[in-house]
Amino acid sequence: MAGAGWPAALVLDNEALQALADRHHAKHRVMLEKIAAVKYESRRGASVRVVTPTAVRVEALVSRQAAETATLGRFNVQDVPLDGTRADRCVALAAAATATAVDATVAEAAESQARTRRVSVYTSDVADLTRLVGHVDNAPRVRVWPI
Repeated sequence: MAGAGWPAALVLDNEALQALADRHHAKHRVMLEKIAAVKYESRRGASVRVVTPTAVRVEALVSRQAAETATLGRFNVQDVPLDGTRADRCVALAAAATATAVDATVAEAAESQARTRRVSVYTSDVADLTRLVGHVDNAPRVRVWPI
């Protein structure tokens, strides 16, 4: 059963990242439970990545240098850097869905992960991200969930 119904990658948007990083955030426990459940499945044999675009970290004001963001290291949350190729894809996604630049980086990160695995996007903006995900390659492999 390990990995059968679980995503192989989690992409965090602004509020999901803030909630995970800040132990005082109203949704901190919710995000801890979501990440811990998926990481538990990972230990049972599923390979799971947790990622967030660097643009999301900037928008969320989450610095890896701050001691209070140690949770990100504990769950091995990986940055998705924004290089020229990714930026071009984000421009295309943002234009196609009339979306913000940061939301486009979330969709692009999901698209990138969905090339080889199932992806769940955790967001406080389900409608916008669902619309964006409709424009990504491998869209059937990406699910958008509320936090």
